[in-house]
Amino acid sequence: MGASAYYFGRVPGQVDFEAALFLVIGSTVGAYLGARLIERVAKHTLRIVVAVVLLIVAADEIVSGLLPGVMLTGQHSVPMQLAVWQYGLIVAAGLLIGTLSGITGVGGGIFIVPTLVIGFGLSHHLAQGTSLVAILPTAAVGAYTHFRRGNVDVRTAAWIGVAGIPTALAGAFLALASPQRVLAVLFGFLLLFAASRMWPKHKPLNVIEGGRNQRVAAK
Repeated sequence: MGASAYYFGRVPGQVDFEAALFLVIGSTVGAYLGARLIERVAKHTLRIVVAVVLLIVAADEIVSGLLPGVMLTGQHSVPMQLAVWQYGLIVAAGLLIGTLSGITGVGGGIFIVPTLVIGFGLSHHLAQGTSLVAILPTAAVGAYTHFRRGNVDVRTAAWIGVAGIPTALAGAFLALASPQRVLAVLFGFLLLFAASRMWPKHKPLNVIEGGRNQRVAAK
């Protein structure tokens, strides 16, 4: 629903389908791998690394939006024709984003939007619309893989989905009516919030258990 608002809404055509397609090629594979690797990866360390990256990107977004005279990285408001190697980079970025999303559970849009804005120069409107299209198959693959492994509460997901439809539409229309600099600042604060939620609040279980085992051995 959000993607349709970006494509048909107040500023029509804010979806780059080619970029979305190449993101999907990488991210669907990454989402599957991430869901499969979730129990084999040191999530504590990974969450710290991802949180730090989000903080850096958030600072770039907020500074770009607040300081006069600082040009926003994303300036292309219409789909671009990229070189072959650039599409290869988009596939690689999608693979990494899908894997991170599958492991950490963070929505792919948190990673896709800054990648398209900072890495490929898309405007926030175009990057957000493209992101919403790209995460559809990625989320489906990751969710199905998690469902097969018993990691999905279907009833809760259904309630969230129903509540999210009208708010996704409202959010998309509000974003399309907002200036790029305002969106940059708002997205920067969203990344700050995501980084704070990503940062581990407790010591990893293996460290706690290791400490207990050492105390028992000492006794």
